[in-house]
Amino acid sequence: MDSWWQLGEWYGQRGEELAVYQITCPFCMERGNFKTVFHAEKKKPSSGKKLNFDTLECGNCKGYVMVLWSASEHGHGHGLHDYRVLPWPLRYEKYPEHWPEAIGRYWLQAKRNIRDENWDAAAVMARSALQIALRDHGAKGKNLKQEIDPESVNRKAAD
Repeated sequence: MDSWWQLGEWYGQRGEELAVYQITCPFCMERGNFKTVFHAEKKKPSSGKKLNFDTLECGNCKGYVMVLWSASEHGHGHGLHDYRVLPWPLRYEKYPEHWPEAIGRYWLQAKRNIRDENWDAAAVMARSALQIALRDHGAKGKNLKQEIDPESVNRKAAD
């Protein structure tokens, strides 16, 4: 992403409203229990695109998070939106819901090992998540290098 105006344009969450239910409180780890206590927006000159600046209050611990979010400019009712939260949780307890379970497990372990500065273990877990994702897309090979080779996936598609 080269500009904040690109937020929500090519990837993100479904819908044009902030997915509050997916935001985790960085203080108590409760998920989706927020109310908006402040909202401001900035409109992009010469278009309908806007950046939203929300302050949310956790219904559990009363902590605050700031959320910068935006819906896609040309969503026409079926668009995407994306967001960034500050502060973000320092612990990871869940992986994104749309990920396969095996990839999510390895990703969580990688993130936890990075937090704990276990660099070797983090690299192994990240590598494993990548390898599972490639295999889910039909990659073949004797090792990860061969599986990353684009021709590996192309050979599978041609079969």
